[in-house]
Amino acid sequence: MLEKNTNNILIRLPEVVRITGLRRSSIYSKINSKSKYFDASFPKPVPLSSGIRGGVAWPLLEIEQWISSRINARENRQN
Repeated sequence: MLEKNTNNILIRLPEVVRITGLRRSSIYSKINSKSKYFDASFPKPVPLSSGIRGGVAWPLLEIEQWISSRINARENRQN
């Protein structure tokens, strides 16, 4: 039986939206380096196929780390 490595779980966009509270358009703006809302700290998607129009997913661990960084930034501003 294979053990599940929780560090390598990929989640699709609806789950990223649910977890972060961001809308789809905001997520894509954060990863678009040409957008004025670009956020270099936001996790980049992982392509799920080699095709140009293939699906993407995000590493759950990186999304969780990004959320933690936002919480830490808030707490640092309050101090």
